[in-house]
Amino acid sequence: MNKLNRNLHRYIGLIVSLFLMMWVITGFLLFNVPWYQEKANDLKTTSIALPATSSDYTISYVGDALIKTGEYKWEEIRSITKSGENFKVYVKRDPILRITVDKNGQITALKQDPILDLFYGLHVGEWEDINYVTLLEVISILVVILTVTGWVYFLPKRKKRKLNVASDS
Repeated sequence: MNKLNRNLHRYIGLIVSLFLMMWVITGFLLFNVPWYQEKANDLKTTSIALPATSSDYTISYVGDALIKTGEYKWEEIRSITKSGENFKVYVKRDPILRITVDKNGQITALKQDPILDLFYGLHVGEWEDINYVTLLEVISILVVILTVTGWVYFLPKRKKRKLNVASDS
C-alpha cells in the first residue's frame, strides 16, 4: 500500500509539475508584457466617463462604458479584470489590444504580439478557441490527490519515529 501511494504521489506530482511550470512561465511573461508590446495610437476613444460614485466603478461598468463608445463590441472583449486601481481589458482584434482603464477613466492600449496571445490563452485556460477548462479541473483534482497522498505518505512516518523514540526510553 505504501509503495502504491508513493508511486501515485510521484507520478501525479510529475504531471502536475508540468502544468505548474506552464502557469509560472506564462504568468511571468504576462506580468512583464511591456517588452512584448507597442503602444496603440490609433484609438478613437481615449477616456470613459466616470460614474457618480466610486463604488459604481466596477468591471461591468467599464465594459458597458467601452461598448457605449461604439469602438468596441461585447463579442470582441475577451476579458476584463481589476488590477489595483486599473482595469485590464483584452480585446480580440488583429492585432489584439490590451487596454488599461485607469482610475480617472483614461484609456491606454498596447498592441499585443500573437505570441503573447498564445501565452495568455495557455495561462487562462483557452487556446485556439478550445476551452480546456475541463483539463484544468482535472489538474485541480490531481493537486488535491497529490496533497492527500503526500499527507498519507509523510505523516505516518513521523508517528512511527515518535513511537520508536518513546519505546527506546
